[in-house]
Amino acid sequence: MVIIPAVDILGSKCVRLTMGDYDVKKEYQISPVEAALNWQNNGAKRLHIVDLDGAKSGNPDNYGIIKDIIKSVNIPVEVGGGIRNNDVIDLYFNAGASYIVLGSILFKDINSVKDSLTKYRGRIIGGIDLYDGKIAISGWKEYVEVSAGEAVRSLKEKYGIETFIFTDIKKDGMLEGVNLNLIAELAKLKVDIIASGGVSGLDDVKKLKELNIDCLKGVIIGKALYDGRIDLKKANDLLG
Repeated sequence: MVIIPAVDILGSKCVRLTMGDYDVKKEYQISPVEAALNWQNNGAKRLHIVDLDGAKSGNPDNYGIIKDIIKSVNIPVEVGGGIRNNDVIDLYFNAGASYIVLGSILFKDINSVKDSLTKYRGRIIGGIDLYDGKIAISGWKEYVEVSAGEAVRSLKEKYGIETFIFTDIKKDGMLEGVNLNLIAELAKLKVDIIASGGVSGLDDVKKLKELNIDCLKGVIIGKALYDGRIDLKKANDLLG
């Protein structure tokens, strides 16, 4: 399991939202590129970049900044946020992204990215946001009828997606600890998992490690890193 620092971009600035609410945001006095370099210099093995403007508009609004981040670091970068067609997926991969995270589009219009699911098999990550076990899409304003288990099985079997980021919406940005029971349940789906939401300190990282789940490949951490609640180097040492 690796720690994956998040760099969320809104209005060209590095921010963190609380439970995905654009009105409840915290801006940091560090540019997205500076943040990315800082995490790399402190031992990050991978970065999670989100275009929050793009998530709203459906366009790659922060493409230029994200391209600069990818050029500036030498560790893998996964990119998400409003990526809704093959052309934008190509755009980011051509810019050097290692992985692309697709969320709502997988449930609203998967055909618009179907070619990419084949072309970039193994490099597309499914982003699944859960609220009380239900899949939420479109900025967490709509819910999908199928269960997480059904959705994951279908996306794996039909489209070859084998890695999923699961975000616990109630925990996201709240610094209240991770939902260990949810992660243990999701591990039964037999796919690679990246956990997201709620990490508040080193103790949470320790608890995730103690789950001893082989398919838990990473945990995305945002606010706890930016607010100095977690020292990335110490966290990496803890994971070994």
